[in-house]
Amino acid sequence: MSGKRDAEIKVLTEYMNRNGSQMLILYGERGVGKTTLLSEFTRDYEDVICFDCSIVSEREQLYLWGQKMSSVLGDLPDYPTFSDIFGALGRQTEYSGKRVIIFDEFQNISKVSEDFTDYLFTHLQTSRRDVLIILCSSQVEWIENSMVKKFGLRAKNISGFLKVKELSFAEFVREFKQFTLQECVEGYAVFGGFPAIWNLIDKKLSLEENIIRNVCNPAGRLHGYGVQTVESQLRETSVYNTILCALAHGKYKLNDLYQHTGFSRAKISVYIKNLMELGILEKDFSVDTEGRENLQKGLYGIKNRYVDFTYQFLFSNEVELSKLGAEEFYRQRIRPDLKAYVQKTFAAICREYIESENRKNALPFPVKSVGKWTGKVGNIDIVATDENGRTIIGLCNWEKPMMKYEDYEWLLFCAKQAKLQVEYVYLISAGGFDEKLHLVQKSRANVRLLTPDRM
Repeated sequence: MSGKRDAEIKVLTEYMNRNGSQMLILYGERGVGKTTLLSEFTRDYEDVICFDCSIVSEREQLYLWGQKMSSVLGDLPDYPTFSDIFGALGRQTEYSGKRVIIFDEFQNISKVSEDFTDYLFTHLQTSRRDVLIILCSSQVEWIENSMVKKFGLRAKNISGFLKVKELSFAEFVREFKQFTLQECVEGYAVFGGFPAIWNLIDKKLSLEENIIRNVCNPAGRLHGYGVQTVESQLRETSVYNTILCALAHGKYKLNDLYQHTGFSRAKISVYIKNLMELGILEKDFSVDTEGRENLQKGLYGIKNRYVDFTYQFLFSNEVELSKLGAEEFYRQRIRPDLKAYVQKTFAAICREYIESENRKNALPFPVKSVGKWTGKVGNIDIVATDENGRTIIGLCNWEKPMMKYEDYEWLLFCAKQAKLQVEYVYLISAGGFDEKLHLVQKSRANVRLLTPDRM
């Protein structure tokens, strides 16, 4: 991970260097590299204590800590109390300087034990030594929407939050220098920005060979990874698998899921909430515009790209895969639809490019937000707006052989539906542009044509 998380290491170091005790919430989806980040951050510190928090009862968790931590904290009872654990933390003074205390997946114990939370904050406030307590979690939605309410007034003692996000497309390109640009775009669409997955990609193989040998091949190192991401964190997996299959095949609305699955709306909502807590699903978010009446609302999608790929191409096709074999299955069932599948991620990559250009002051004017707009009759891939409402809109094409003038006209129609104040138009196409669009660029200074190699 060296170099990829410099910004996060800097934040952690700043908290470590502050005077007094600190509590930091560090969170991000499973596989995003939180554990590796913390290992890299703490490698130069001597006094680091890490508690694993399992999905067990309070009594069992205390028992497990007692078994594992006695060598670090000194002798503990077989069934220690929180008073025993935190008392030992207070007594143990082998090292000088600030101590780092990590509770990994802390929500597991916090949800079942109010006493844990009480002792945790008491230790933060009364420890004779300065401590940096890092509460680490993979439940993104719970951290952002439920944790503060759970903690109540004690939450005011939290020093800060650090969200560990997926690595960017630019990082993917830097990591896989042997891939062509096309392979990088398609690879990022398949594997996403998760270091845990990147570590399983064979850099000696092409992207196609990686998908055939490591994804489609039942013995491949990534074959079951997408399903395991879901099933290792959830129970009643048949329900979750049903919902994920439906979403992967275009059932994006709650009512569509209700009609397709036969589950009640209330049940679907609960399971969607659980998947969102883990960062596997997300609710579609469009920029706020004056054209709210033309906005399509209530859409859900699979956020985790590799989970999405798994449930779209592999999950329900294992029998066919076994009959055809990995290579033929790829050629018949994946390759013909890969460009269409990549389209959504390519639009996200283009938004990342616009954000990068904005940081470099390379856009026609500085913008304060970059997003997308999902309309009832059409979408706008890029909506970048400044504080005065001036907007850069963009259309991104990976799927079609060529972007045509009619696509540009449709984009302008969608912009009217969204009631945007359009100043500039960015057209980004992997397949180039028709002659009419080249003429438009020559005659209109506010229209810019880009291909991926110029981004």
